[in-house]
Amino acid sequence: MAISLRRMNIRATFPGLDTASLNTVRPPARAHRTKFHPRAGILDEVVAGLLWMALDLPQDISRPELENFAHLLVTRIRFGADEAIVESEIAVLQSDQLGRPANCEAIHALAGRVINAVKGF
Repeated sequence: MAISLRRMNIRATFPGLDTASLNTVRPPARAHRTKFHPRAGILDEVVAGLLWMALDLPQDISRPELENFAHLLVTRIRFGADEAIVESEIAVLQSDQLGRPANCEAIHALAGRVINAVKGF
């Protein structure tokens, strides 16, 4: 039993559509692009280096973990975090996440250096 395909091709018209608009080719929508900031990666590495030098870190912490925390810290500073918030973030990293006792004096000095590095960059 052969079915004719011609009978199946039914022309449908829709009242809201204009055939001229269907025949025009529209350029595809531009994808959302984020600007490439090579200095942002360098700033994350600088802040991670400051954390590495000033904190008592365990041997098993990796560089990407520390750079990820540094990136979050830089982002918070750029959105207006003050020195007390930065100090508390570093203290939480030191005591809760890394399991080391927090040295308040070193953390206070480190927070000031990190803020100066981010604002000066």
